Amino acid sequence: MCPVRELKKIVGDVYYIPGRTNVGVIVRDDWCIVVDTGLDEDHGRKIINIIGDSGLRIKLILNTHSHADHIGGNRIILDRVKPTIMAPSVEAYFIENPILEPTFMYGAHPPEGLQGKFFMAESTPVSKTICEGVDEELSLRYVSLPGHSFNMHGVIVNDVFFIADALFPENLVKKFGIIYHFNVKEAVKTLKKLGEVSCRFYVPSHSEPSSDINRIVNVNLEAIDKVRKLIEENITSKISLEELFSNILQEFKLELSPPMYFLYSSALKSYISWLIDDRVLQSMFEDGKLYVYRVK
Repeated sequence: MCPVRELKKIVGDVYYIPGRTNVGVIVRDDWCIVVDTGLDEDHGRKIINIIGDSGLRIKLILNTHSHADHIGGNRIILDRVKPTIMAPSVEAYFIENPILEPTFMYGAHPPEGLQGKFFMAESTPVSKTICEGVDEELSLRYVSLPGHSFNMHGVIVNDVFFIADALFPENLVKKFGIIYHFNVKEAVKTLKKLGEVSCRFYVPSHSEPSSDINRIVNVNLEAIDKVRKLIEENITSKISLEELFSNILQEFKLELSPPMYFLYSSALKSYISWLIDDRVLQSMFEDGKLYVYRVK
């Protein structure tokens, strides 16, 4: 039905459009469901053209989560094709109110540097919220994959599992060292959950589809464990969060712009929360600074 030269076939009527963010395409007769829409208007335009040239119309958009590189093409597709947008709860609210994404990362109204397309997409309405389970009407299975974002969901169709940002390819793990997760404790559970869901193919958002993700799951788990251990090793006595984060970022030799610093500090705070919840660390305020210290 769809020319392979335009849409890369995975199996049956399940395709994807490769890019910095892979876009899933689930074909139903003369229409399709698009899974995520990439970073920006250009990516959305590419999706419209490829799918239109394939003789299909975009009836539904399924956003796995609210990060800008997954919803940036929503607006142009909505304006031109008028699909229905679906997303998980909480994520849907962020898609409709994208200023919330940089706001929670910054902790207040974000400066202009945090309001660019990499952090904040254009607002689009979400008409249907999804939750874990089977969608009988669309013959889809939604799978809750929290951790990287508040309530990220993947979707399974015809034994193909679109896993969103539940894991990242080895080259990105090595490049960045600290992979962003809103809730790293939940991200670990999600990575382990992936290993328990048997499918023929898995489609991550930032690498090629694979029939076996066990090794890359372990690469992601090991990277998380490395950061956690590094934080613990850097806390031999009470230390301010600012000094701790500086030590960790220097350990990974990361030179960051101010916007990227807020992204990384947000990621590191998730580790601090995890360690406090596990009764490994505790916090205290003294001399105008917030400190953390070991309790075991």
